[in-house]
Amino acid sequence: MSGTQHNTLQSGNNTISPFQMNDKASTEYWPTAGWRTSTPEAQGMFSGTLAKMLEVFGNQQVHSIAVVRNGHLVAEAYNQTTQADTPQDIKSVTKSITSALVGIALSERKLISLDQRMADFFPELASDPLKSKMTIKHLLSMTSGMAWDNTNEDSSTEMMYSSDWVQYILDRPGYVEPGSLFNYSNGDAHLLSALLHKVTGESMFDYAKSRLFGPLGITDVNWDDDTQGRTIGAWAMALTLRDMAKIGYLYMKQGQWEDQTIIPKTWIRDSVQARTTLNYSNGTKGGYGLFWWSKTLPKGIVRGSKKQYDIYYASGSAGRRIFVVPELELIVAMTANSPDVDMPEYLLLHVLQAIRSDKPLSENQENFAKLEQAVKAFKLIEE
Repeated sequence: MSGTQHNTLQSGNNTISPFQMNDKASTEYWPTAGWRTSTPEAQGMFSGTLAKMLEVFGNQQVHSIAVVRNGHLVAEAYNQTTQADTPQDIKSVTKSITSALVGIALSERKLISLDQRMADFFPELASDPLKSKMTIKHLLSMTSGMAWDNTNEDSSTEMMYSSDWVQYILDRPGYVEPGSLFNYSNGDAHLLSALLHKVTGESMFDYAKSRLFGPLGITDVNWDDDTQGRTIGAWAMALTLRDMAKIGYLYMKQGQWEDQTIIPKTWIRDSVQARTTLNYSNGTKGGYGLFWWSKTLPKGIVRGSKKQYDIYYASGSAGRRIFVVPELELIVAMTANSPDVDMPEYLLLHVLQAIRSDKPLSENQENFAKLEQAVKAFKLIEE
C-alpha cells in the first residue's frame, strides 16, 4: 500500500563499519548518533552461527538484517537492493509506531483514557448502536467491531481509491460488539491517525518528529499522507534498518532514552501484553496487544538454557520485523519480500542459536572472517 502524498525528513548520514570494534566496555550509552559496534563474541554470540544464518536466509528473499545485543550492533547485512543509509518500506510495522504515538499523546494528556469513545471525537458514530460504543482501546487491539474485508486487501484498496479515507472508515458498518472479535484492520489504524491529528492539532508525522524521531536521532524517514493530508496510520513509512532497531531498543529500555522518558513504561507494558490469543498455521500460538505482536519461544532455543523466552515484535507484510527479546538484550530488525509468513521467525531462531553466554566469548578470528565473507556474499544477492 502507498499513499497519495509524500513527506520526507532527511539530514546527514552516520555510517559505521558493521564490524568495527569499540574499545569502550560500558553499555551506558544511547545510539542517538549511531550504534556502537562489536564482534558477536564480545557480546556472547558465535560468529560462525550468524554467518550460517546469512547463508541460509540469503536465498529466502531477505533484503536486510541487523542484530543488536547488549546495545551493540554485532552484525548487519544488505543485499543489492538495500543499504544502511537508505529508508526502506516497513509496511505494517508502521502500526506499532502509531501505537507509540498514541501512548505519547496519553502521557501529554492530549488523550485522557483508552476508554474514551470514538464518538466523542467523530460525532457521526454516535447514532450507530454498535459503533457508538467503540473506544480508542478497541481500535488499538483490532477489536473495533467495524466491518473490514482483508480478502485480497479489498477494504484497504477501496479506502485508497476513495475521496476521503477517514470518511470511508467511518462509513464501515458495525457488525459485532466492539471488543468481542479480533479482525485485522488497516482502517482501525488509520482512524487513530485522524484522532491524533484532531487532538494534537498537527499531522501524526509532525507530532512524531518532535516527540519520537527527534529524540532518537532518527532523521531519514519518509511517511506518506492520505488524500486529505492525514498521515497514514497503517502503513506507508520508510525507515533505515538501524532506525528500525532503535525503535526496538526504545521499547526494550521501557520507553527511556538518554535522560528522557519518551514513552511511559506502563504504555510499553500494556502495548506488548497479549489481549487476543492467535493460532498460527505452523501450530504455534501468539498474542496481539496494542498494535504489537507477542509470542513465547519453545524451550531449548538458546544453547545451554532450558528457559522459554518471551518476545514481542512489530510486524509488516512480506517479512518486515522488529523483534525484541528483552531477557536476552536482543534486537533483530529485518526487511524482506517473502511470501513465507513463518520465515522471519525461523530467522530469529537461527540468530538465537548464536547466543552462547551473557558474558564475552573468546574471539574467534576464523569464524569472524566467515561472518565478514557472508556479509559480502549477501550484498551480491539481487532479491
